Amino acid sequence: MKTQQLTRVDKIFCEPLYLLSKKKVSNKYMFDVCGSTKNVYKIQIYTTSNMIYCNCPDARSYAKNSGVICKHSCFILMKVLKIPKQVDYFKVYILNTEQMEHINDMFNLLEFAENEFIKMDYIDKYNNLKDSKITLKSDTETLCSICYDELEELENTKLNNQCNCCSKIFHNNCLNKWLGFGNTTCPYCRTTIKSNNNNYKSLE
Repeated sequence: MKTQQLTRVDKIFCEPLYLLSKKKVSNKYMFDVCGSTKNVYKIQIYTTSNMIYCNCPDARSYAKNSGVICKHSCFILMKVLKIPKQVDYFKVYILNTEQMEHINDMFNLLEFAENEFIKMDYIDKYNNLKDSKITLKSDTETLCSICYDELEELENTKLNNQCNCCSKIFHNNCLNKWLGFGNTTCPYCRTTIKSNNNNYKSLE
């Protein structure tokens, strides 16, 4: 196993990572995970390609360039779904039929109860964040505070995001690029971001 991969595997046993939700749709298993920085990331396992993806900055840059998977993906495969150790996923990066059957079985058996990788109070906070909305005021700016282009459908959280501190609104795409560079604060007021979209949330 590559040194870069071993480093990420080690982190799942010494850093606080927690499962927040699971969902299965037609062609993928979906998980929301609270990372060590309290940001929330999405991990998806596709049943067509048998591959795993995460939307964290590491998975989209350093891990990808090194040919390894991020710690959040390791967490889901090894700690949550308990992929058997004798089957070495990390050699090929594509899950085989046996592993996919194991994932399906473990997914169906997985219950949300307090344990080493599930904290019920984190799940409650996460569910509250999911229900949050963009708040408009009389002086709300209609330009994205990152790209300065016009914001369409201001209250649409699928398109836009709002800082809970300064109330500035950003395009989700702009904010995701900002966060993708490793930033964890609001581009405008510099407070820790607690976002309303499904890509990045903070439980802080």
